[in-house]
Amino acid sequence: MATYVRHTRPVQIDELPAHVRENLSAHAESRQLALGTARLWLTHSENPPAGSAFGRLVGRRLNPADPDAEHITVLVLHPTHLLVVTDGAKRGTAVLSLPLMQASVAAGTGLGPAFDRLADEPGGFTITGFAGEQPGSYFVGMGPEPEAVDCFEEVRSAIAAAKNPT
Repeated sequence: MATYVRHTRPVQIDELPAHVRENLSAHAESRQLALGTARLWLTHSENPPAGSAFGRLVGRRLNPADPDAEHITVLVLHPTHLLVVTDGAKRGTAVLSLPLMQASVAAGTGLGPAFDRLADEPGGFTITGFAGEQPGSYFVGMGPEPEAVDCFEEVRSAIAAAKNPT
């Protein structure tokens, strides 16, 4: 059973919760990124109650490591950058970004086909290339909707176009 129940849909920036929009806008402004032409997708992730009777009794969730019963992830495809926003009641709001030229993307967890077959999180993709001592990666969980596939394809195409200009 998958750890999360997810649903993905395209959104406009004004549809985001005010505090998420403010954090995203502040992050973008600090990097001189105008979000006017950016494409956005929002994934709502629910961490349902544990399946066992004992787990339900003590209020455990299917993913006990996640402090939130639900959270959102917003993927922003800017003409030159990729931004990821995560927001939950306990985890707070975090924004990451990287230039498309620096990014790589792979379907699944990015840990290989054998792991993806066993993983609880089959729906989504991994973005690699975030700055750090070693390039960091981030798994973006997606819902089963066709819009999630469109999101992945648009991100993959944008990265390829940035790295291979005509």
